[in-house]
Parts: sequence; structure tokens; C-alpha cells
Amino acid sequence: MKNMKLSFLISFLCCLLSVAVYSQNARFSQIGTAPIQMNPSLAGRFDGKIRLSMLYSSQESKIAEMQHQNISLDAKFGKYKSSGDENVLKVSDLPGNNKKIKEGKDEVFKKSRVLGYWGAGFNYYHYGNSKSPLDATFLSATIARHFYNKSNKIYGFGLQATYAQCKLDENKGTAYDREISGDGFRYPYLTGPASRVGSNNYMDFNVGGYYGMVTDAVMFELGGAMHHLFYPRNDPRAIDNETQLRHRITAQSLLRLKLDSRWGIIQKNVYWQEGLYYRSRKLNGDSAEIVAFWAGLEFYKVNPPKDVNFNFGFFTRSFRTLMPYFNINITKKANLRYSYELPINSKKFTAYTAKRSEVALILTYMRYTNPGTRFYKKLNFW
Repeated sequence: MKNMKLSFLISFLCCLLSVAVYSQNARFSQIGTAPIQMNPSLAGRFDGKIRLSMLYSSQESKIAEMQHQNISLDAKFGKYKSSGDENVLKVSDLPGNNKKIKEGKDEVFKKSRVLGYWGAGFNYYHYGNSKSPLDATFLSATIARHFYNKSNKIYGFGLQATYAQCKLDENKGTAYDREISGDGFRYPYLTGPASRVGSNNYMDFNVGGYYGMVTDAVMFELGGAMHHLFYPRNDPRAIDNETQLRHRITAQSLLRLKLDSRWGIIQKNVYWQEGLYYRSRKLNGDSAEIVAFWAGLEFYKVNPPKDVNFNFGFFTRSFRTLMPYFNINITKKANLRYSYELPINSKKFTAYTAKRSEVALILTYMRYTNPGTRFYKKLNFW
């Protein structure tokens, strides 16, 4: 009971580690379902060899609607902690010792000769609507390097290149709300006729890193990323050369706590800030800083006896929305997720009016265990 109270206290304190927020960026409710988009170093951070993730988000505010689709494929390369009880690693450096040490995929074990591995990923992201004046598509390629430090620590770095393109057609309509857009291109125009047509594209570059450690009692991970390294020009008609994307930073933390033999808890935080200058405090109308803080708890059955398991969670965006979250694991191959986000008080917090319904399907090849099995040994919870 004492450990359980301490676990909840730590989780509550983590939820309070936020700053004052005064606006938000849309993106997804299920940020953890698109980890490569949040931090390039998370490519390959999963239990398995290959992972395919598909996310659909339907978002609606008081003045507009928007649909989002995100598809990512990432894989591991090189030697990593990949074999389970069916495969073993020989210990040849100990004289007279012919024993073998069992390896657990992405888990803690005492002796390891595997020092790290490579991860690579591709991500497709699109947002648009039949009545929206702006549609945008983002194609990203990511490479990451992961290192094992001693027996229970892991850290890594990632680099990402993104090709972005958009189409502007105000003849479709002018119902556009930045709260539910995917951003990346500047809109709306505040003056002039509502009949503009155009297109634009640019290359973007992003970097990120993380550090994690796990013990039986607790596991934590800290990470951060910076996007738009070279200020790409983001005017939809490619006319205004002064309109540029400023840096975006994200910082994430993850805390896994041991409750009891039946349930385990994971607490996640993501801090997101747009519109930063690296060397200047200058702000233009298109680069106003946008800040959001995303936090919540996930509850998992520990060592579930069945192949199909139901888990759940609760999240919030800047403590001004509610997000119930449901997670169904089907054997070790498939994971189905659903979430619904609704504002708490949109009259008071006028920047938080959107309702988001999201469904995701994640397919994994060569996964070692389902999420609840060996729950207190795992390093990967994204």
C-alpha cells in the first residue's frame, strides 16, 4: 500500500511539471502513436523487428473540420537484444563456462555483448478537408542510433529529413482553424479576396535524442527534439520570402511505476512549443509562439493470461481537455487504439474548442511479448 501511494504521488507531481500555456498546436490526441513525428530518435524504439502504424484523426472545432492521416513504418537493423527464451547467447569469455545466457528483447538482463542497433523509419502525414482552403502532405525519412549502456540503460539519437508540400485553393472554402490544422504552412490570410490559389514545397530537417533507465521498481525516459532547423519558407503560394517556420521543440518524459502484481502504470508527458527563434527574440505575425502540454496515465494488466487484452488510460492537453484512451492488444501482432478528446470549458479557454476522435492500428513483426507480459523489465513503451 505504501508503494502504491508513493507511485501515485510521483505520477501526480509529474503531471504538474508544466508551464503556463496560452495557446496550442493541434497534432494528435494520441501523440504516442506517431512517435517518429514527435522525436526522430524514437525510430526503432519498440518491441519487435518491424512496426507499421496507421492513425486516423477526425477533428472538429466551432468553425472548421479537418481530417488527418498518419502512416509510419520503422524497423531495426544490426544486433540488438532480440532473442527470447528460444534463442540464447553463449558466454565464451569466461574460462570453463559453457553456459548460455537467455536474451530478452529490449529488456534488462545482467550480461550483454550487444551494444546497440540502428533504427530507420518512414512517415507519411496528410491533413485536409473538402471545404478547407489548405491541404498539406509531409513525407519523412528518419535514421536513429540506439546504444545500450551497462545492463539497464539505453540512449539514442536521430536525424530526420522531411519533404513538405501544400495546395491552397480558397474556392473550396475559407473555413480554417489553426487549432485543428497540422500547421507547417502559413494560413489564414487576413486581408484580400477569398479566391487565392497556389502551392509550395520545402525540405525540412529535424534532430532528437533520449535517455532511459529501467529497474524493477521504476523506469524513466527523457527526450527532446528540435524541428525546422533551417527556417523553411512556408508561404502557401511561395510568394512571401519573409514568411518562415521558426524552430519547434518537443520534450517528452515517460515514467513506469510498479503498482502491484496485477496492474502497472505508465505516466507520459509531452511539451510542445512552436515559433522559436534560435538567435533572436523577434516575432512576426506568422511565428507567434504556440505552446501545449500533453500528459496522462496508462494502466496495463501485468502478465495477462489471455491473448486478447484490454487496457486503458486518461490524458489531457494543457489541463483544458479530457482524453479517455482505450487500448486492445491482440496477441503479439496487433494493437488497436481509440481515443476521444473533448474540451473541458471552451467558453473560458477559447483556444481549446476542438473535439478529436482518433483510431489507430499498429502491426508488429517479431515481437517478443505483449505489452503486459514481463511489464517491469521492458524498456519500450511508445
